[in-house]
Amino acid sequence: MLTAAQIQAIKPVRYERRVTDGQGLYLLVTPKGALHWRFRYRFAGKCKTLALGSYPVVTLEWARSRHKSFRDLLAHGIDPTALKAALGQHRFVVTMREWEAEQGRTHEGIFICPLCGVSNLGIPKLSSDIRNCAR
Repeated sequence: MLTAAQIQAIKPVRYERRVTDGQGLYLLVTPKGALHWRFRYRFAGKCKTLALGSYPVVTLEWARSRHKSFRDLLAHGIDPTALKAALGQHRFVVTMREWEAEQGRTHEGIFICPLCGVSNLGIPKLSSDIRNCAR
C-alpha cells in the first residue's frame, strides 16, 4: 500500500514504470514526471486498463475509493470500462437533447437506452460496444 510520502518521493526514469498500490491499482510514472492512476483488471478473459486520473488532482484516497467501487462492479459482472463509455454517451445524448430543446427541435417521447443506444422505436441511434442491454 502506497502512502502520500512515498508518492511524493517518486522520481521519473527514462521509461514508463508502474508503482503498485495493490489489487490492480497502480500509479503510472512517465519519463517527464507525470503520475497517472490506472486500474488493471480482467473481464471476460481479457486484460483491460481503466484510467482514473492524474495525481495530484486525483488523490490517493479518491483513487482507492474509485478502485473499490470498480471492483464491486466487477464482482457483480459489470465491466467498468463499458459502463464508463456508456455513461459518457448518455451524457452526450442528454446535452444534445437540451441543445435541441433550446433550438426548438424536440423529440418528445423517444427514449434512447444509454447502454445499447437503441430507441424505443427500435432504431439504433448510437454505436456502442455493449452487446447485452439490461432494459
